Amino acid sequence: MESTPGTKVLIILPHTGTGGDTQVLYNLLYVLSSDSLKFHLLVSQRGAMHEHFRQFGEVYTFPIDDMKWTRRFFRRFLLPVFVGLKKQYGRYLLRKINPDLVYINTVNEHEFSQIAVRSDKRLIVHVHEMGFVVTQRMRTRWMEALLSKAHIVVSPARAAAEFYRDVYGVPEEKMKLIYETVSEKRLSQQRLKGEQVELRTAADILLIGAVGSVIYRKGVDTFLRACSILKDKLPNQSFEFLWLGGPSELQDKSIYYRALLKSIEREGLQSHFRFLPHSSEVGDFYADLDIFVLPSRMEAFPLVILEACLAEKPVVAMDVAGVREVVDDETGYLVRDQTPEGLAQGIAYFIQNAELRRVAGQNGRKRVLEKYEATVQSFKWRQLLIEATS
Repeated sequence: MESTPGTKVLIILPHTGTGGDTQVLYNLLYVLSSDSLKFHLLVSQRGAMHEHFRQFGEVYTFPIDDMKWTRRFFRRFLLPVFVGLKKQYGRYLLRKINPDLVYINTVNEHEFSQIAVRSDKRLIVHVHEMGFVVTQRMRTRWMEALLSKAHIVVSPARAAAEFYRDVYGVPEEKMKLIYETVSEKRLSQQRLKGEQVELRTAADILLIGAVGSVIYRKGVDTFLRACSILKDKLPNQSFEFLWLGGPSELQDKSIYYRALLKSIEREGLQSHFRFLPHSSEVGDFYADLDIFVLPSRMEAFPLVILEACLAEKPVVAMDVAGVREVVDDETGYLVRDQTPEGLAQGIAYFIQNAELRRVAGQNGRKRVLEKYEATVQSFKWRQLLIEATS
């Protein structure tokens, strides 16, 4: 079934930063081929990828949000006025664009998602989070309003669909599975940009890497502890642990980051552990690794695992939520006890056998290309949008 020519879809994003939720949407749009869908994007907070989204359609932000000092003044001294004006701007755009479908990316509550829920427009919500990330951060009344209003709830994994069914009572027939997705074309193009930075300081050093914000949920402390265990367990093996994604200026001041630095010094890991600055151009990082690690305490369906698999890297990951839908004995190692000791054991399994690393990497790439790559998922996504607007 085809939608009518020029079917308008308004996508509402909490931000255009480099988080996985934004990357997934970007990857879907990046490979989508559709003359029948016209996209508009309404962004609550401008981020590093903002200008990149302009290739897909008109991008709107609340004008005051683009005025740094004016925004700061309003939010500090006139917050109710700021919120009211931002909602008024959102309602104005809804009337002006008059979309056939509103697509809310993530369950985050902000002015634009609020006005969409209160509108009479057909609504799709794309959830990217689950577990305590939702139950402890989102208001219950907001989640009830958002999920009951939604015509369709897009889930990134079977585990996430079960969470929203069991915790928020979302009917199974309302849930649609669109896996988080990665674009091979986009990652390949990233590797062609600029001059590659050599991460390996010596030919015999194994590089063991992870990607994410330097926050407790991502398990940086667990990753660091596993490094310490392996340093003592394999004293004759040269390896280095790399964390891509921090610290930002804000994280640099956090008590968690300062505690990590103290742990590195206390455990004598200065020559075994490095933080690398955040970058959205991750292709070269994955290419240099020998083993990829996901030490997170909670993830719905982490995009970084797909990126690592696409680069033919074996994955050692905590057995949380949707991770087990990608990682198994063929593609990596699931840490079922979710401890630093278990993580170290999984990493050691691959450190000691190059052939295992090679085979797991090849299996992972094959699985991603067949099931999770953007060209596969974007076809399903396009059909979903067309059916929702028909």
